[in-house]
Amino acid sequence: MAIKVKLKGSTVTVHPMVHPVDQGNRPVQWGPHENSDSFTFDDPPITFDDPEAPISGITANGDSASGTDANNASADTDYAYHVHLVDGAGNRITFPPAGSRMGAGRTTQTPNAMQAETTLLQSDPVIRNRPT
Repeated sequence: MAIKVKLKGSTVTVHPMVHPVDQGNRPVQWGPHENSDSFTFDDPPITFDDPEAPISGITANGDSASGTDANNASADTDYAYHVHLVDGAGNRITFPPAGSRMGAGRTTQTPNAMQAETTLLQSDPVIRNRPT
């Protein structure tokens, strides 16, 4: 199942906000929501707050992006990411905006709310690696 990215004006939403991935080498895909304004993924298309996030090989082609999650998690672990888009007028849009960062590999036992040390917001999209 692809993660759906929706652009309306300059507002971006991602669904689901928490995308679970089981253990092993698994594809992760991002694509346009059916009610989205036109966009293309920028370069880079997706970035992760944690430089050690196990997602690699991220490439984009127009309004679709994909990569591989080499999930070897022993506990549920979230990796926050940012989508980088270019709208139909050529404007670059990043969601969540720069400055919204989550620390390295936050385990899901930490509440998914504003954390002073990590600035994780409930609105930050994450890849959730599961040990199953």
